[in-house]
Amino acid sequence: MTASEAKTDEAASDSKVQAKKSDEKPQDQAVPVAQKSLKEYFSWRPVPWWLCFLLGIFLLTKFQIVYNDSPCAVLGLQGPVTSSDLKKAFRQLSMCTHPDRLRGRLKRLPSPEESRRGEIIFNRASAAKDELFKTQKNKKAMQCYQGEMELAVLLVFQQVGRLLSSLGLEDYMGFFWELVWNLITFEAGILNTLLCLLWLSFVYRILRQFGGYLWRMGILRFALGFITTVIIGPFPTIFNFLALPVIRIIAFLQSIFADSRSDTDEPPAVVQAGTETEATAEPHHPSTAAVKVSTDKDLPARNLRQRKKKETDEEKEAKKKALLTGEAQTNTEDAAVQKPVPVPEGLWQVVSWSNKEPVKARQAAASAMQFDILLILTKPVIPLCMLVALGQVWNGLFSSLFIGHALRKWVPQMSYEAHHLLCALFGTLHTLLGVSASKLEDYANREGSKVLHLAWAWSFKDVLSVMHMCQLGAAVTAMSALGNEPSYAASFASGIALRIAVGQDAFRGLGFVHSLADYFQATLKDLGISLDAADEVVAYSGSGIGDCGGGPFRMLFGDETLAAIAAVVLKAWLLLLPALSTAQWFQRTCQASRMLGKRWKMTRFVQRLFLFLLGVLQICLFASSELNASNGALINYWLAMLFGCAGESLLSTYDIRGPVRQIIFLVLFLFM
Repeated sequence: MTASEAKTDEAASDSKVQAKKSDEKPQDQAVPVAQKSLKEYFSWRPVPWWLCFLLGIFLLTKFQIVYNDSPCAVLGLQGPVTSSDLKKAFRQLSMCTHPDRLRGRLKRLPSPEESRRGEIIFNRASAAKDELFKTQKNKKAMQCYQGEMELAVLLVFQQVGRLLSSLGLEDYMGFFWELVWNLITFEAGILNTLLCLLWLSFVYRILRQFGGYLWRMGILRFALGFITTVIIGPFPTIFNFLALPVIRIIAFLQSIFADSRSDTDEPPAVVQAGTETEATAEPHHPSTAAVKVSTDKDLPARNLRQRKKKETDEEKEAKKKALLTGEAQTNTEDAAVQKPVPVPEGLWQVVSWSNKEPVKARQAAASAMQFDILLILTKPVIPLCMLVALGQVWNGLFSSLFIGHALRKWVPQMSYEAHHLLCALFGTLHTLLGVSASKLEDYANREGSKVLHLAWAWSFKDVLSVMHMCQLGAAVTAMSALGNEPSYAASFASGIALRIAVGQDAFRGLGFVHSLADYFQATLKDLGISLDAADEVVAYSGSGIGDCGGGPFRMLFGDETLAAIAAVVLKAWLLLLPALSTAQWFQRTCQASRMLGKRWKMTRFVQRLFLFLLGVLQICLFASSELNASNGALINYWLAMLFGCAGESLLSTYDIRGPVRQIIFLVLFLFM
C-alpha cells in the first residue's frame, strides 16, 4: 500500500467516526419541538390536503344548489328580484328557446334537433319562473341567495351538538351495553352478527391509526397548524390551485423539448467512446489462451445466475400496503418501484418529479390502487346487476364483503391505461344508470307488473364522485413518484362527454346508431327497465339556442359584458388540464406505436389511442358549448368534473398516504 492510499484510508475512517459521533448526538442538544413547530408551521404553506378535500365537497355542493338548481341561475337573475325583472328575464330567454321564435333567431328553419333543445330549455325556464312567482310575496323584491347552505350546515352542527350534550354518561354506557348484548346473544342472527363484528373491527383499525397520527402530532403542533391554516394557508392554496395547470403545461413542453434535443444532440458515438474509455482504463492481464477451460462445477457460486423467486400473495399485499401507507420497506430489489418515496416540496419540484422506470412505477401504483378504484366505481352498478341477474337485491353489507373478496382475488390485474379507460366507462354509465340501492330494493319487493325507471338527477353522490377522482389521482402520484401524469378526473369527464354526445339527436339520427339504440331500449324494456328524462339532462345551450339569456354568470355579475368575459376566461382555464391529458396520451400513443412489433404491445397502443380520441372529443364538445347560458344538469356535472381536474392537480402536490386517506376512503364508500 502506498503512502497516498494510506492517507486516503485514514481520512475515510476519520470521516466515518465523525459521522457516527454526529449520529450519537445527545438528546439535550437537539432542537426543541416548539422551535421546530414554529419554523415548520409559521411559513408560506398551503392548507392540509384533507381540509382542501372537505372544502371541495362544500364548494361543489354549493355549486349544485346555488348555480345549478337555483331558479335565479336558470333565468340569469341577480338579486334582489322583482316581478318586472322576472318577466323581462323570461321574455329575453324565450327569444332563443321558444319553438315559434327560433326561426327569427336563427334566420332559418330550425332542425328537429334544434327545436327539441330549445323546447327543453324553455320548459326549464318556465318551471323556474313559476317557482319564483310562488316564493315571491306581495310583489316585493326577493333575494336569490342569502347563505341558505351555510345556515343549513351550521344548523346541522348545532343539532348534533345539542343531541350529544343532552345525552349523559349513563345513556352512552347503555347504548354500548345494548350493542354488546346484541352481539353476544346473536339477536340479529348469526350471519348478521358476524358481519357486524367484521365491520366494527375494520372501523376500529382505521380509527386507531388515525388516533395514533393525531397523538404523534402533539397538542402544540396541532394548535399551531390550526392557526396558520386559518390565517396564512388559504393564500398559497388559491395560488397553487390557479397556477398549477399552467405550470404543468410548461413542464410537459420542457420535457418534450428535452427529449427531442437529447435524441438529436447526443450521437451514439458519445456512449461508445465512454465505454471504450472505461475498457482501456482496466489493467492489462496476460493472455489466458493456454489456461484450461473450467467446467460448471469449477465456477464460483457468485457467478451463477439464480432464478428470481416468485412473490407470494403475502409479499404482494405487503408491498401494496407499503405504497398505500407510505411506509418504507427494507431489502427491496427495485427501490424506484417498491420503496415509497416522500413527495418533494415546491410546485415545480412536484410537477417535474420523475422516476427512473416510469412504466414499472405506474404499474405498481395501479396494482396497489385497483381494489380502491373498483370497489367505489362498481358500488352503484352492482345492485342493478344483481337485480337483472338474480331478480333480487341482497343486503348491502353482505354483498359488499362478497364483492370485495371477488374484486381483490378474482379480477385480474389491469394496466395503468386500463384504469383510465375504466374511469371513462363509468363516467358514461354513472349518469346513464342513475338509481339508488333503496329504489332497487323497493322495486325488487314490489309485486305484480313493475317497471324500473332509471332517471339520473344530480345529488350529493355526484359531488363525492368528483372528489373520489381527485384523491385517486393524488394517491397514484404519491405512489408512482411521477408528478405530471394524465388526470383521472379528465378521463372520467371524457366519459361524461361521450354520454352527452351519444344523447344528442344529431348522433342518434345516424342509421346504425338508431338501430342500436332501439335494440338496447327493447332489451331493457323486456327486463322491466326504462330510461327516463334522458333528453332533459343532456340538453345544452349554444349556436343561437338558449344563449341569449339565463345562466349562472349573469346571476353572479349582472352585467352582460362581464358575464361573457368571465365565461370565456373560465372555459379557457378549464380546458388547460384536459388538453394537457390529451397531449400526454397522444405522446404515449406515438411511443407505443414504435413498439407494435413486440408482444403485448398492441393492447397498450389501442388503450392509449382510445384515451386520446376521447380527449379530443371532450375538447371539441366543451369548446363548442356555451357556459354563459342555462344548460342541462349533465352539462353542469361535467363542468364540476372539470373543476375536479384542477382539484386533482392541487391534491397531487400533497402526500395523501396514511390513515387520513383511509378514513376518507371509508366515507366515500359509505355515502356513494
